[in-house]
Amino acid sequence: MSPEDFKKKESEKKKEIPHFKYIPSVWNGTLVDEKKIPGHGYATFRFKVLVNPDDVKELALKLSDQGHAYRMYLNGQQVLESGKVGRTKEEMKPEMKPAIFRFATTGPEMDFIFHVSNFHHRAGGLRYEIKLGAEDRILEERQTRYLIESFLYGGFFIIALYHFAIYSFRRKNPTTFYFGGFCITVMLYSAVTGERLLYHYLPDLFGWSTKYKIEFITISLMTSFFTAFFAELYHEDKSKLRYIINLVIGINLAFIVFTLFAEPVVFTEMLNLLDISRVMLSCYVIYGLFLSIKHKKEGSILFLMAILFVFVCGINDSLTGRSIINTPRILSYGLTSMILLQAIMLAKIFTNDFVTAETLTTSLSQTNRAYSRFVPTEFLNLLEKKSILDIHLGDHVQREMTVLFSDIRSYTAMSEKMSPSENFQFVNSYLNKIAPVIESNHGFIDKYIGDAIMGLFPGDADNAIQASISIQKEIGKYNLSRKDLGTNPLKVGIGLHTGNLILGTIGHNERMEGTVVSDSVNLASRIEGLTKYYGSNILISEDTFHSLKDPQKYHARLLDNVMVTGKETSIFVIEILDGYEKEDLDRFLSTKKDFEIGHILYKEKAFNASIDFFKKVLEANPIDSACAFYLKRAEFYDAHGAPPEWEGIEVFAEK
Repeated sequence: MSPEDFKKKESEKKKEIPHFKYIPSVWNGTLVDEKKIPGHGYATFRFKVLVNPDDVKELALKLSDQGHAYRMYLNGQQVLESGKVGRTKEEMKPEMKPAIFRFATTGPEMDFIFHVSNFHHRAGGLRYEIKLGAEDRILEERQTRYLIESFLYGGFFIIALYHFAIYSFRRKNPTTFYFGGFCITVMLYSAVTGERLLYHYLPDLFGWSTKYKIEFITISLMTSFFTAFFAELYHEDKSKLRYIINLVIGINLAFIVFTLFAEPVVFTEMLNLLDISRVMLSCYVIYGLFLSIKHKKEGSILFLMAILFVFVCGINDSLTGRSIINTPRILSYGLTSMILLQAIMLAKIFTNDFVTAETLTTSLSQTNRAYSRFVPTEFLNLLEKKSILDIHLGDHVQREMTVLFSDIRSYTAMSEKMSPSENFQFVNSYLNKIAPVIESNHGFIDKYIGDAIMGLFPGDADNAIQASISIQKEIGKYNLSRKDLGTNPLKVGIGLHTGNLILGTIGHNERMEGTVVSDSVNLASRIEGLTKYYGSNILISEDTFHSLKDPQKYHARLLDNVMVTGKETSIFVIEILDGYEKEDLDRFLSTKKDFEIGHILYKEKAFNASIDFFKKVLEANPIDSACAFYLKRAEFYDAHGAPPEWEGIEVFAEK
């Protein structure tokens, strides 16, 4: 019906019951004269808009692409046309192009009439959003969406090229190819839907039928690429559900072939088949991700969240495409979030692969050098092996060695104030200062245990003592630089024990490592742990002390007789005072005699008498933590008495 027809009916005062219809919606199945009308046909829509004369005068009407042909009248005048409206398939010509019509209000009422015809699609009607608003806001909204979509297209294209480039250099793993193909199809899908930006800049590039085919082909390609990508990425599980992977890809590829040769009015009737394949894909992906989460595969939880978001967006777009709901298409944004997340994950995976590949392609000499950083040359020499290639499972040698353990005091509390990156930087900075000291004193590092070091000295025990003293002096220099930075000084405890041990390889044929098996290692670790209780810098066992060439060369004092975890007999521990700054060392030496007298009285249960000597020591040397430790115990035993079975041996149950 033309605007004149409406005017004529109104002038003749004919009362005709109109058929009301919500828009956007499809007219398929609408009851007209008690009959359900099909999707093919033509119709007239009319609606009136009441305007407050005091409101904005400059308005705009934004019409999303309707996928058909329509003609719009405003107040009886034709103002817009998309395609060519006709009463038959031959007469009409559909068009696919969003439009904005700008106009000025001329009165309190605006009368809009739409002529719509559809003979090329399964669903007819004003199917997509129509928005009326102030001209500046409508134009600003469109420009914003243009900018956002252009940015997304560029991002998709760059990510796709990056992954295609990776695949060109590493064709054994097709994951990057599938992901690149997925990004390209997402980019194309985004360009031909929504604002249909591709057709905005190239309006005459394709006809209506081809545009529709491109849209549905890209959806099927996108689904196929994603299915192949996901199956390859989580390849450990794909054999269980290979039939689902093949079926989903097969359905979509068959639909692509069918779409190439069929008309939109035909292939749009097959959308339910695609929906079935996507439901199958959804179930497969969610199942695979739950398995990956169960196996604690990195990034699985984030990927699952992104996939669920994409599914929600896809359901929204599917319902919008069928005019069941009226919401903007948001699948592109969901796919964007998933692509960005997955691109980061893939970059991390392949960066690790590249690092591994670079290591494997180095020369034999470089490989041996790299191995020496993990397997010390001294380890090979002790086993009398020339190369790491000569090492076999079970190779071992028994030697007397001095074992050194060092550890930073209160490192846990310190590390909690630092980020993971800062923790690594700090530990590496610290170890770079300490490890060379051990090596320069004829020792080698057997293990790094976080901030702790386990060192071995195959030669004289004096080498281990000299290394320990040098470490404490190096820590003193390091603390000066930390003081300039406003950070707290470090305090490092070192424990030494000398004894027989077996050094060799353990594990299995496919995975082995060098290690030391001996009670001497455990005892050295326990002695290092005692430095926390006594506040000492260097503690050694009596065995180490007796192994020294000239014990009188060092400033030492007998500290205690202790029973540690894992030992059935007690051991004497000696404190090495060398390594303190000169002023501190002088105070220790000047109070050494009083400390030893107090120590003897304490061991003879003369607690009250020992207290005076310990206080005298602390008055002259407040940093003597071991003396403070004895004073506290002496005061307790003096007040409460020592246990009847106490023989002057301190038992430490903690490791």
